[in-house]
Amino acid sequence: MPRFSLIVPVYRVEAYLPKCIDSVLAQTCQDYELLLIDDGSPDGCGKICDDYAAKYQDKLRAIHQPNGGAGAARNHGIQLARGEYLLFVDSDDSLSPDFLAALSAVIQKAPADLILFGAEVERDGRKVDELHENVPVETLLSVKDEPTLYFGVMAPWNRAYRRTLFTEHDIDFATKVWYEDIRVVTKLLAVAQTAYRLPGAYYHYLQREGSAMNNKNVERNAEILQAYDDILAWYEAHGYLESCREELTFQAVQHILLAATVRVLQIDRKSHLIEDFRAYMEQHFPYFRENKYLPLLDKNKQLIYRLLLNKHYRTVQMIFRVKRLLGR
Repeated sequence: MPRFSLIVPVYRVEAYLPKCIDSVLAQTCQDYELLLIDDGSPDGCGKICDDYAAKYQDKLRAIHQPNGGAGAARNHGIQLARGEYLLFVDSDDSLSPDFLAALSAVIQKAPADLILFGAEVERDGRKVDELHENVPVETLLSVKDEPTLYFGVMAPWNRAYRRTLFTEHDIDFATKVWYEDIRVVTKLLAVAQTAYRLPGAYYHYLQREGSAMNNKNVERNAEILQAYDDILAWYEAHGYLESCREELTFQAVQHILLAATVRVLQIDRKSHLIEDFRAYMEQHFPYFRENKYLPLLDKNKQLIYRLLLNKHYRTVQMIFRVKRLLGR
């Protein structure tokens, strides 16, 4: 049984896929399997997967399925995975060569349920940012004692997961929806017992125009509300809602009231979704204004938060228009 199963959903990325695969094959630690899930890609991705699978039969499997979205591809990979830990790699991203070796060394001394690591954000061929969770490094942590884990990167690619978190708790990704990542990561935080954060940035995240969060389809942003309907129902059904209400509330402030609202404002200031988001917060998180984690917002986000509460939407729109012009 390999220590790691790397699951890569593949769809319309033939220009990026070889770099992603090569970065896995170049790992100094070879205790892994690579699962390429071709999600009915209409370009040359399927052939690329098959060519690599034929050449590296001992390391790599190519699986083909009808198009079901990234969530369905990841679920398929989870079902087939044999590794002790799962890693989800987007097919346009890549890994540092010592990544798995660093993870393996941690597991030897502190086999946590979640092992977190940093990510370098790349755009137009250059590094523009670095993402890390705001928790202590190189320390075995109790997840329930680190509420800031709920407020960090809600992507599936910045941590390794003990496979049993999925298989023993019947957690999977939603399919053909936006915001499937936050649904899964938030649920996994409820069932994980321990976490460990590596100090380095081993994952290379490519930020490009084709990503879902850069999509100009305003109405699809409403799916953040469906995501929280799912999260709240799951937390209530499993008995976690009351003990985690403060954390879920602040997370919703970040993702509904701030991020989703700003995303819509930049496209259409008159969209009904802006008021829909506020109404959802009032209904499902009625005490969000008194949330104990609000001081964690940095100064810029506190400003945007106050402007949105006072419905100064035009001002917020102008702030982000200027930021775009300045390239920030």
